[in-house]
Amino acid sequence: MSNGYTSRVERKQQQQKKQKKDPKKGLWKKILLGLLAFVMLVVIVCGVVVANMIHDAPTLNASDLQTPLSTRIYDQNGKLVSTLFHQENRISVSINEVPKELQDAVISIEDKRFRKHHGVDVRRLAGAIFANIKNGWGAEGGSTLTQQVIKRSVLTPEKTLTRKVQEAWLALQLERKYSKDEILEMYLNNVYFGHGAYGIKTAAITYFGQENLSKLNTSQMALLAGMPNLPSADDPFKHPERAKARRDLVLSAMANNHVISQQEAEKAKAKSISEILRKKEKKQENDDPYNAYIDAVYDQLVKKEKVVTDKQFFQDGLKIYTYLDKKAQRKVYDLLHSKDIPYPDDNFETGLTLVDTKTGAVKAVGGGRHFKSIRYTNYATNVKNQPGSTIKPVLDYGPAIEYLNWPTAYTLNDEHYQYSDGTPINEWDNQYWGNISMRRALEWSRNIPALKAFQAVGTDKAQQFAAGLGIKIDPIYESASIGGFEGATPIQMAAAYAAFGNGGTYHEPNTVKKVIYPDGKKWKPKQKKHKAMHDYTAYMITDMLKTVVTSGTGTQANIAGIPVAGKTGSTNIPNDIKEQYGLGNGVKDSWFTGYTTQYALSVWTGYPSWKNKDGEVQYIRYDGSQNIAMQIFQQLMSDISDPNTPDFQKPDSVAASGSELYVQGTQPPPPPPEEKTQPDTSDQDQDKQEEKDKKEEEKQDASKEEKKDEKQSDDEKDKKAEEKDKKDQEQPKQDDKKQDQPKGEDKDQSKKKDPGQENEKKSDSKQPDNGDKQKKDDGPGNGDQNKDKGTPPKKDG
Repeated sequence: MSNGYTSRVERKQQQQKKQKKDPKKGLWKKILLGLLAFVMLVVIVCGVVVANMIHDAPTLNASDLQTPLSTRIYDQNGKLVSTLFHQENRISVSINEVPKELQDAVISIEDKRFRKHHGVDVRRLAGAIFANIKNGWGAEGGSTLTQQVIKRSVLTPEKTLTRKVQEAWLALQLERKYSKDEILEMYLNNVYFGHGAYGIKTAAITYFGQENLSKLNTSQMALLAGMPNLPSADDPFKHPERAKARRDLVLSAMANNHVISQQEAEKAKAKSISEILRKKEKKQENDDPYNAYIDAVYDQLVKKEKVVTDKQFFQDGLKIYTYLDKKAQRKVYDLLHSKDIPYPDDNFETGLTLVDTKTGAVKAVGGGRHFKSIRYTNYATNVKNQPGSTIKPVLDYGPAIEYLNWPTAYTLNDEHYQYSDGTPINEWDNQYWGNISMRRALEWSRNIPALKAFQAVGTDKAQQFAAGLGIKIDPIYESASIGGFEGATPIQMAAAYAAFGNGGTYHEPNTVKKVIYPDGKKWKPKQKKHKAMHDYTAYMITDMLKTVVTSGTGTQANIAGIPVAGKTGSTNIPNDIKEQYGLGNGVKDSWFTGYTTQYALSVWTGYPSWKNKDGEVQYIRYDGSQNIAMQIFQQLMSDISDPNTPDFQKPDSVAASGSELYVQGTQPPPPPPEEKTQPDTSDQDQDKQEEKDKKEEEKQDASKEEKKDEKQSDDEKDKKAEEKDKKDQEQPKQDDKKQDQPKGEDKDQSKKKDPGQENEKKSDSKQPDNGDKQKKDDGPGNGDQNKDKGTPPKKDG
């Protein structure tokens, strides 16, 4: 019993000893459980945080992975002339166009386990985490090529934990949706290589002048592969030593990864950077001779045709094939910046357009002397200015032949006259020439005969004819007959005149042959053309406009050996502007529009506003500046025209009577009478009017002589009086001769009839010695005679 009692005591003591040990064991157990709970809590919290980060990550869309691509512009021969981009210059390349060696060069230096991981390289990420703990966050990145595609295409480049988590998550998603080759292609097209080059193909062109990647050597491939790391610091043009060190590092990595042998690596390293680079081209920003033409292409595709949007034009990788003539465009650029053209000052502007006479294809565009870039002010295509007398063939004489069958010898009386509402219309020289032929009226740009032709045709018919030539005037007033309306652009005027030169067919001006989209689809513009007039109208206007160039106001535009037709034009400075600023003689705008059987060219010159930035008034003075439009026309057409350019062919619908023309089937025109007060197609009332008209013309001649005498010196007055006496003695003989004379010869008689007028007119085609003595060279398109008759003259360009 005592043994049993002892045994129980012992057992109790033993239990008490065990109980003394249990509190420690329980404490550790609690600690372990607590730690486990904490870890689980951290994991849960981190999971929630990561889940939130992933939840906030953008959705991976295919459109986000499409990088903006540069648009390429080609000339009429299919040669590349320019590459366009909005923010990034990028030309796309297929992975099949990238040599295996170049692919492996990029993989070797950027992500050597690219072909093995699933979007995230755990080993590389662990190394990056250790480096960031040691050196601070952001010290080293562990991004794979897949993650870099995500970073450049979908996410921002900021270095934050949230972005890294989202980047890793989206990289895993990207690997599940796309193959390794597709991802590598995305990277090669997306990454930046410096010097504005995005994508490896753009970089190859930029640094080596080579578009075919398979033609690059190993050294060049290694240089490209190493550049995305620090493209500015490793710029081979500016820092060739750093570029060489980076290239050699890539070559060593390629050898270590068994892409090339060690011997090949050493051979490639031996090449100097200058040896493998192209010669750096020095380009001045906004100094591209093709910019004005490309702006016209943009205007057609984006604004008019609406084939593409602004963003697509710059970023969709389009191939745009145009009608651009590189030689002509370069010549235009040179002329606008030439020191041989006597531009009066730096603010003087000009705009011009050259089109193919037969097709309307735009060959060259001069947007302005200070034209900078696409979407800049383009004086050739977007800025309208009043065309002055260049509108007369379009609104007055063209319709008169088309609808009334007027012959070129049709007689019009240049006399004191007024608009239908009683507002006076003046001649540019303040003189009146009496009865003259339509040819002579156009040759010397008389205003009153032009208005009478417009009135005879009627407003509706004139408006219809002009609209058929691409010039829509609505509302239209009588002052439009001499250029007094909202205005036109050089591209409109060139296209309109081209119809006269090709037999009467109007072609809407067109810059684009075709557009090829990145997927291979094509767009071609529809040829918009229509018969705007009979062939007899086109030829008879052309024949009269040839006279303008050979012996009228446009002689400075004449080209030896090449048949040219054309018309000068100018617009007067409104009287209120003259009075406000105390201006002398001059004009606001000066034009020349002309054509051959090969090209049609319209040139506008003037100032964009009445005042320059210093507040000084600016306008075209009679110091030779008024002839610059003709000089540009003459020099450009002389340079680009075929020396064997054929003459205009007379159609069977046109008959000739001496040097004058008329529509076949109508009565041949009678010789123009010496005097006639009203335009008429018959001579029934000539006898009744002759006596009255003679008296009126003698009165006008006397008035003209008196005005001229007041302006001349005493010696000149005496000389003029002698000439007048001689004229009075010979007048009866001249009258008889003129009645029997063919209409094409009335030019010389008219010059005799107005003493001193010949010299005045010759000065139109020759640069004067000084502006004070220079006479105006063309009819006004605005001024007093246009007051309340239409759109008022614009006060700025």
